[in-house]
Amino acid sequence: MTRIIHRSLTAAAGALALLAALTACAAPSADQSGDGGIATLETAAPTPTEVADPLVAKYGEPVRLRLDMSDEEEADAWKPRDRCLADHSPATPDAPTGGDGDAVSGGVAEDLAGFAEAEALCQRVAPLPPWELDAQNPDALRFAQRVVDCLHERGVREVEITEPDAFGRINLAFGGEANDATSISLGMQYVDACMVSASDGSAE
Repeated sequence: MTRIIHRSLTAAAGALALLAALTACAAPSADQSGDGGIATLETAAPTPTEVADPLVAKYGEPVRLRLDMSDEEEADAWKPRDRCLADHSPATPDAPTGGDGDAVSGGVAEDLAGFAEAEALCQRVAPLPPWELDAQNPDALRFAQRVVDCLHERGVREVEITEPDAFGRINLAFGGEANDATSISLGMQYVDACMVSASDGSAE
């Protein structure tokens, strides 16, 4: 009898515990919303995106020049920088000239400083050099050397590869220290053809 009573009490206690647990589950949580009883998750505010370069936004992204660009296409590629320079360079009214035709150089230093600042600023919208001649290209010097070899084959004696210019472009200089006229003339005549042949590998 005692054993039976003990089991009944144990079962009753278990039923009470189960009822308490169910009551606790049914009670609304403090984190739940009052209208639907569903807890809401708060998300962090999105990180602001990086502000675009205002100069690029105004004048456009720089384009990459190509070796096969026409003169008109290349001129169009430089137009954003030209507009930038026009907007940021010092005003250049017609300079007065002296009796012998020489311009009077008043405020030249200030003007030169202003032009230098405009050049530095507008560098960001200047076109990028052709990839074959871009100083960032690890193969650019090898390409330039192929062009030089091609020019040598065409009689250009004095030609050398220069340091990258302000736009990061590797160039060729004709004539040497003696300013050899034949090398200058032939170099200008054949440089475009040698660029093409070096680009497609036919110069190798």
